[in-house]
Amino acid sequence: MGFNLYLDIAALTILFFLVGSIILKRQLIGTSNKVYLGVVICAFIATVLDITASLAEIPIPVLFLLNTFFVLSRAATALALFFYACNLGKVYYRLKRKKWGYFILLIPFLILAVFLIINFFNKSVFDYLEGPKYQRGPFMTVAYVVSYLYLVAALVVIFTSRKYHSSAQIIAIVTVFLLQVAASIFQFFVGDILIEMFVTAITLLTLSIFIESPENFIDYKTRCLGFRPFTVNVERQLDLKDSFSVLFIHIENVSAIYNLYPHEVAIEFFRACTAHTAECMRKIDHSLTVYFLGDATFAYVFFDHSKEEEMLHSIAAAFEKTMTHNGISYLYEAKFCLVRCPEDCQSITALVGFSTTFFKLTEARILDLNRFRLPAGNLLFELDHILERAIHEESFSIYYQGIYSLIDKRFIAAEGLLRLVDPVFGTIMPSLMIPYAESSGKISAISRIVMKKCFAFFAQSLRGKVDYIEINLAPAQLLDVNLPNEIAKLATDYGVQPHEIVFEVTETVAAKEDLAMGNNIKALREQGYRIAIDDFGTGYSNLSRIMMLDVSIIKFDKSMTDLLVHDDQDEFFLGLLPFIRHRNMTVLFEGVETKEVVDKLIHMKADHIQGYYFSKAIPGEDFLKLLQK
Repeated sequence: MGFNLYLDIAALTILFFLVGSIILKRQLIGTSNKVYLGVVICAFIATVLDITASLAEIPIPVLFLLNTFFVLSRAATALALFFYACNLGKVYYRLKRKKWGYFILLIPFLILAVFLIINFFNKSVFDYLEGPKYQRGPFMTVAYVVSYLYLVAALVVIFTSRKYHSSAQIIAIVTVFLLQVAASIFQFFVGDILIEMFVTAITLLTLSIFIESPENFIDYKTRCLGFRPFTVNVERQLDLKDSFSVLFIHIENVSAIYNLYPHEVAIEFFRACTAHTAECMRKIDHSLTVYFLGDATFAYVFFDHSKEEEMLHSIAAAFEKTMTHNGISYLYEAKFCLVRCPEDCQSITALVGFSTTFFKLTEARILDLNRFRLPAGNLLFELDHILERAIHEESFSIYYQGIYSLIDKRFIAAEGLLRLVDPVFGTIMPSLMIPYAESSGKISAISRIVMKKCFAFFAQSLRGKVDYIEINLAPAQLLDVNLPNEIAKLATDYGVQPHEIVFEVTETVAAKEDLAMGNNIKALREQGYRIAIDDFGTGYSNLSRIMMLDVSIIKFDKSMTDLLVHDDQDEFFLGLLPFIRHRNMTVLFEGVETKEVVDKLIHMKADHIQGYYFSKAIPGEDFLKLLQK
């Protein structure tokens, strides 16, 4: 028949190695990978059929049958490329939920199949004459038109979703489809040179390099899709206004595995546990896609809202059991939250921000978003706009809680505490506001406003009524080399002396071996400001580090204060307090709520107390009235 098979053989070689590469790289994690593999397999089958249907030694009836399947598989390759484009453009799941949509998309392919069946009788598409000699019929154009329809539709999908792809990816995808069209046109007019499948193989290789490279989107530790695919894919779904659910999981004690075992052993265990839980969840909803967002946080994305509760409680139950792999048994501690999109969240920025904070917002294992769904929207996903507005308008309020001296029998100081009442959402709890502000990078701007208001209130209203005011410093502030200069300027602007200000840092921050933090604390001490360690007893204290910082006040956290109700803890405090005082530090107990605790602290000769026993945190005007009493 005179066909040139060299290009087809080259195509078969490329496609064979592509299939091997996909399998060896385990490049089957996402839907995109699986659809891509389907395209490669269709092209592989079409190439094999193209080669065998071109061999003169095969009987004509067999050649006729082989070429029929070749024409069908070539169209199937174009159809598979269209579905691949739909997946890249994230309209695949919309098609998946509408079964009739599948049928409409298959109509051109089914029409071609009908023509090929009829071709067995009237030879209107192609025929083999004695020789054998291949001959096209008048309806061979139907096969090419069907392929063109799918390729053009694929280009339209890619064009409409172009903002989700890099320039290199767009160029690669468009080039791929244009080459496909050009090759099929060439094949139509020059029938003896079998170039079409070779170009198909080259285009699939191009897609593998620019789109399907697993190192670009698969996390090494878990072999799940990573952070970037999550943001890109979810943003597409939000833009399409599709309804879907995201189940966030944060494993709080995963670091222990890495501390106890060699790195590769720990990774293998973590990976095995991840695969096991993902497999369990896919039994409930096979459309599930698992993403690893880093910092031991996972996102499970699925599209059937009716399965939300089952998914949530199944994954929670899975983490109640000890996980075992290769002789390692470990019980993970995890927190969960189920988010409905777009009902709860319409922004990928808010969703990503939430993924880094949700586990800090509750002590419970499951954060229930129903409590935060308000007519104006879901409060937790409006925090970004709420804080931006409050920063711009400087509308934060400062409440003050008195610090009582057991020695002087009076309020000796006040601690300034952040509060916010939003005009739309009302009171925003600090337990929600502060973790989000820290994770979103807004805490520094907020803390500057707090410092400014505290300096002003002390200079204008508190001087002469209390000795000093306490102001919390955020970790992000302590990393800023300009912090000492900012504070010096505030002191000059408001005429406040260093001995009238105490800056609080948390125990966890104080214990860190961070050079920038240490230098800032040292600089503030040199300017004459005192430093207090807040929440003492809640972290893993590095006492030697804390002592090196030359702090002035140790503030025992409420969780430590609550131990005073148990008499068997008295010896602990009676031994610790002299140790602290010996280093010229003042001892302050937070969270004091009962007379019983106050009497015990008087007996132990504590210095200062703070808590509801005397006063909650109240607005500045109310605090001034309290001082008058």
